[in-house]
Amino acid sequence: MNADARITSFVTTAREAITSMLADLVAIQTVNPPGLAYRECVDFFSRVLADWGIDHHVVTAAAGDHPRFSIIASLGTGEPGLHFHGHYDVVSAQSPEQFQPQARNGRLYGRGTADMKGGIVAMLFALRAIQQCGITLSNAVTLTLVPDEETGGRLGMRHLFAEGLLPAPRFGVLMPEPSRGVIWNACRGALTVRIGVTGTPTHGAMPQAGPNAFEGMVRVAGALAAVRARVVDRRTALPMTPPEASRSVMLIGGASGSGADFNMVPASAWFSIERRFNPEETLAQVRAELEEVVERHRAEGLKIDVETFQENDACVSPAAAPLGATLAQAIHDVTGTPARFELCPGVLETRFFCRDGTPGYGYGPGLLEVSHGPDEYVDLKALVDCTAAYALTAARLLG
Repeated sequence: MNADARITSFVTTAREAITSMLADLVAIQTVNPPGLAYRECVDFFSRVLADWGIDHHVVTAAAGDHPRFSIIASLGTGEPGLHFHGHYDVVSAQSPEQFQPQARNGRLYGRGTADMKGGIVAMLFALRAIQQCGITLSNAVTLTLVPDEETGGRLGMRHLFAEGLLPAPRFGVLMPEPSRGVIWNACRGALTVRIGVTGTPTHGAMPQAGPNAFEGMVRVAGALAAVRARVVDRRTALPMTPPEASRSVMLIGGASGSGADFNMVPASAWFSIERRFNPEETLAQVRAELEEVVERHRAEGLKIDVETFQENDACVSPAAAPLGATLAQAIHDVTGTPARFELCPGVLETRFFCRDGTPGYGYGPGLLEVSHGPDEYVDLKALVDCTAAYALTAARLLG
């Protein structure tokens, strides 16, 4: 058999093992925040990689009672040629039963099956397929598994980049995001801030003694609502599913708070702003829109603080780049369906690579519409197909 046939045969026979590993992984409750069971999960990955003889090491970032752990692994010799990347943290569950994985009707249900533990297992078994099928690689395939993607990646991906620990792959990076079977070669930018207004805490019967922080917050939020009315008229020209998601996003007040009690003038009030902007906009432009509102109200006498939680530009990787073209062909060969390239409705950690000129693509077996929901699942055939597509991509690109 040639290399493609050996890989396809191996992945087909590994279906039960793939499903079993995913079930074990879903049962590890890596909920973020606050960052539960991270050590247990990384130990699980480390045992698998050690059993398979794949070089790897663990990177630790201190975070109080919940330290963060990332794994960096490598298969093959030479400079990195292709990088696999995934996050193992999951959002909180709607019920404890979501951490008790259940297989039914050709699907595996449970928290993280779609986003993105299913994709991580596919990548692990893609490495195993290359190894077991005797594929000689011209460059190494590297792998990172990180925490904290669901909260911006500060002590996961961002930490690895800040410490200079991430490889610079020759052809690019592939992430197993729940992409509905399309390739996300582009993602939105993001700016997340918390706007705080300071007032004077006084008795409720003496409001004239100082400014009311809540009223000041309402003034600022109202001005930003006028900005939002302009923002949502901006649409991307890139293909996106669903098409109605093509509008630029500005979420005001996803989180907010004010005051201490009903009979006191509030000393502080705050609210969040979440901007998800299309590649046609820049981070500088988006930031300037918010700053104009803040500075105008400061000039009117409001005391305003702005805390930034995440900020990054949008990114686009060429569909015709070697990794994009090879991945698309592998998907077509495995599924029989031509691959489509689209803009991701959200943000991807491929952005960390793309800003340095490294192409990045999101493609995974899960569905975005069930991710984070009460009935999250992954189709087991899609999971196996994805494993084969990853392995074929690596073998064809580097074999």
